[in-house]
Amino acid sequence: MINQEVISEKLKYLILMNAKSTQFEITNLFVEFEFTDGTSTKIENYDIDVKFDYNGALDPDMYSFAHDIQRMSEKMRDVLSEYVISQEGKIVSGNNSNCYPAEPMIFSIDYRIDETHIFELGYKFHYHD
Repeated sequence: MINQEVISEKLKYLILMNAKSTQFEITNLFVEFEFTDGTSTKIENYDIDVKFDYNGALDPDMYSFAHDIQRMSEKMRDVLSEYVISQEGKIVSGNNSNCYPAEPMIFSIDYRIDETHIFELGYKFHYHD
C-alpha cells in the first residue's frame, strides 16, 4: 500500500526546493492520486495543483500575454517534472521515467501589471508504457 501522505510531502519538498532557483514563489501545492484498483498499490495517474507568484516578465499586450503565460506554464511544468512519482509510489528523476504531465488547466489568474502575478494551475501526470 502506498502511503499517499508521506510521498506527497516528500514530493512537495523537492518541488519547493527546485522552484527556489526559478522565477516562481509557490504558495500552495496539492497532490492527489488515482489508483488502478482499490488497494492503493499502483498509481494510475496523479494531479499536482499549484498556486504561485510568478516573478518573470509578462507583456500586458493580449497576444504577447497569452504567449508569455504559455511559456510560464511550460517552465512550471519543467519544475514539477524534475522529480515524479513512479506507479509503485517511489520518487524518481523525471528524465528517467515513463511519467509525463499533460498541458495544465488554469484555475485562476490574479494579474495586475507590476503588482500581482498570482496563478493557480493544475497538471495531470500520466504513465506511458
